[in-house]
Amino acid sequence: MTLYSYPITIKKEDGQYYAYSDDLPGVYGLGKTLEGAKRSMLKGMRLYIQHCRKTRKRVPASRIVYSETVTLALD
Repeated sequence: MTLYSYPITIKKEDGQYYAYSDDLPGVYGLGKTLEGAKRSMLKGMRLYIQHCRKTRKRVPASRIVYSETVTLALD
């Protein structure tokens, strides 16, 4: 079994959640909840990677080395 790790971003737009990864262009997930968008994204990622493997295309590596959410306080 091969493990693949990718950061995903989930945004709320027009009442639904939209998930994507900068490392997998064209792969996205939609859902009415955060979890729904995440599940949809994971399904899309699986399909994308399976297609790459089946067609012998390179599976993209994650380009993110480090990611963090920071909070700034300004007066």
